[in-house]
Amino acid sequence: MNNEGKGEPMVQINGEQVEASKVVGKTLLAYVTEAGYDPVGIVIEKNMEIIHREDFDKVNIADGDVIEILHFVGGGQF
Repeated sequence: MNNEGKGEPMVQINGEQVEASKVVGKTLLAYVTEAGYDPVGIVIEKNMEIIHREDFDKVNIADGDVIEILHFVGGGQF
C-alpha cells in the first residue's frame, strides 16, 4: 500500500487513504456503525477476503489493511 512517502501508517477504506490512528484497533462493526452504515445491508471485504457478518464484531482493523464496504441499494420502478 502506498502512503505517499509520508511515513504515516495508513489504512485504505473504499479507495481512500485513512490515517491508521483513526481506525486501527476498531472492530469492523464499530467502524461501519460510526461511519453510518447499516451492518445488515453491507458486505465487507478486508484484504481481498469477504468477512462474514457474524464476524464484524470480532475482526479488528490493522495498519495496512485494504477494506471495501459494499452496500445494497433497493430499486424501484422507472
